Amino acid sequence: MTGARTRNVGVFVRARRAGWERLEALAARAVSGRLPLAEIEELDRLYRRAGGDLAFARAAFPGSDVEAHLADVTARAYAALYRPRTSPGRRLLALLADDAPAAFRRHLRALALAAALLGGGIAAGALAVAADPGAAGVLVPEPVRDAVAARRMWTEHLVAIAPGVSGSAIARNNVTVASLAFALGLTGGVGTALLLAGNGLLLGAVLAHAARGGMAGPLLSFVAAHGPAELSAIVLAAQAGFVLAAALLDPGEWPRSAAVAAAGREAAPLLAVVVPLLAMVALVESSVSPSARFAPWAKGAVGLGLAAAVWLFLGLRGRRPPRPVPPSRTVPGEGPDGVRA
Repeated sequence: MTGARTRNVGVFVRARRAGWERLEALAARAVSGRLPLAEIEELDRLYRRAGGDLAFARAAFPGSDVEAHLADVTARAYAALYRPRTSPGRRLLALLADDAPAAFRRHLRALALAAALLGGGIAAGALAVAADPGAAGVLVPEPVRDAVAARRMWTEHLVAIAPGVSGSAIARNNVTVASLAFALGLTGGVGTALLLAGNGLLLGAVLAHAARGGMAGPLLSFVAAHGPAELSAIVLAAQAGFVLAAALLDPGEWPRSAAVAAAGREAAPLLAVVVPLLAMVALVESSVSPSARFAPWAKGAVGLGLAAAVWLFLGLRGRRPPRPVPPSRTVPGEGPDGVRA
């Protein structure tokens, strides 16, 4: 983009941004509740003006961030004005069935980065303990080391606790980790990356230490039912965190705060998948994983099946073509003021 064009984009954004932000706020309120007649009229007027701005941006600044943002704003305003009013349940279903898979597919590089950091941490922890057993004294928690030395599982207490009680504690812990993976995207992704690598390092070290102590079988039997889905949820939360980080580090033509806010809205549907997935993981981890009534192969089938279902749903559903952006209605004479292409 030339310097003159960059300046003109900045003039355009500064001149019109207040109206776009007001349009976004009104559209969000219209979707979640009722608006008084005066605000409905204001929403319609701002939508038509934003449609004119979008037509101008497509002609003057094709392929720019401002064009993409206006397309999104006008689509959401159109939906608020003309879409039949739906119940909160239907909106939640649409969030899970449409918005989350679409966001998943749009940010595959963030997903790959999250998976690589977690996988790299697991490999590093396992290799460190395999190469130097003394590294377990640093990487593996003392209660785990004591349990391996006594050749017993350190998770035996879960059997004696009611699944509902232990499940709620597990769910709180897992949701806390996932929330941190997302929120630490505001550190430019550094905190998210450290969280992934650190958890991977711990997991790899524990696996290697258990294997050296002859406890690999019991440990794998325990984690088989819930581990794949739990790691999947953490990777998805970290993917959302890296979406935040990308907007913070490279806001494009927008003010950094506006870019981060838009990225938060973009990543939120991923968290709508993560939270119920972690609730299901907690139930499995507190009931199926510690139970001797389930064979190891059955636990593995449950864990792999649950994780595969999540990935297949997001991957295949996300390949659906996006819903078309409705054509905007422009108002004659309402073109942007003081801006040259």
